[in-house]
Amino acid sequence: MGKIVIFGAGGFVGRNMVSNFQNEGIDFLASDFIDSPFPESVPYEKVDITKKDQVEKIVEDAETIIHLAASSLTTSLKDPLLDTRINVGGTLNIMESAREEDVDFIIYSSASSVVGTLEYNPVDEKHPCFPRTPYAASKLACEHYLRVYQEIYGLDYLVFRFFNIYGPWQYPAGGGLIPSIINRVLKDEEITIFGDGSATRDFVLVEDLVSIYRKALERKATNQTLNMGTGRGTSIMEVVQTASKVLEREPNIEYKPQRDGEIDNFYADVTKLESSLGDKPSTSLEIGLEKTYEWFRDEGI
Repeated sequence: MGKIVIFGAGGFVGRNMVSNFQNEGIDFLASDFIDSPFPESVPYEKVDITKKDQVEKIVEDAETIIHLAASSLTTSLKDPLLDTRINVGGTLNIMESAREEDVDFIIYSSASSVVGTLEYNPVDEKHPCFPRTPYAASKLACEHYLRVYQEIYGLDYLVFRFFNIYGPWQYPAGGGLIPSIINRVLKDEEITIFGDGSATRDFVLVEDLVSIYRKALERKATNQTLNMGTGRGTSIMEVVQTASKVLEREPNIEYKPQRDGEIDNFYADVTKLESSLGDKPSTSLEIGLEKTYEWFRDEGI
């Protein structure tokens, strides 16, 4: 399938992807703005995507780009200009370099938060988008830039809108719900639940995500946007209870009033994903939490 360049390989999704690709003998080059977090056997280049000359250098022989690099939601709220420079400016550097170097295909990681105000559930790809954070706005802007580059320059793309991804290499300090819950259950710390815990989200094991990306590399679907979800809504309380079962410990739950503006239910319609790629993330929450907890133990967290 030709050489693949992975931007944002040092993040939690990227680290799982690199491990899988290396095990499967796939030709790739990993990159991020940090020193390599990988063993020497992993091909890696330190690249700041806001520097176009650095981006150009590593994509010149690539056939496909997997773009996972992004600033965080927290960064976007503290510094919207920096968020735009990384998420929009960095993405344009990647797209321009791809266009100039005749890269065939970009797979871009967007976010379900581009939807913003929920009008119906489950959420399909045609749901109106009204981003409510700079991060979500920058992600939606990049979706449009990809469409425009395809229409004008013929650069093929595929967008995945990530729902709640979890699994190995996602540290509690990052603020993800599932690693935070596991960490708090292990330490017998309070878990705050707003309302009665019945609000649902769509939780995707990162291993399933990587499997879907492998299918996407076969170019069965191009120039469209697909939800990266399971199609199942799982309540926050169910996550806490399942984590407690896996860890064999009782949770210390503190209930607080429902927060204003909180979305009660939010999960993906994956009809388009299944019809386009013939698959969807399907690992059960319990098995996913068992794999995540195994990684916690191995890391000594």
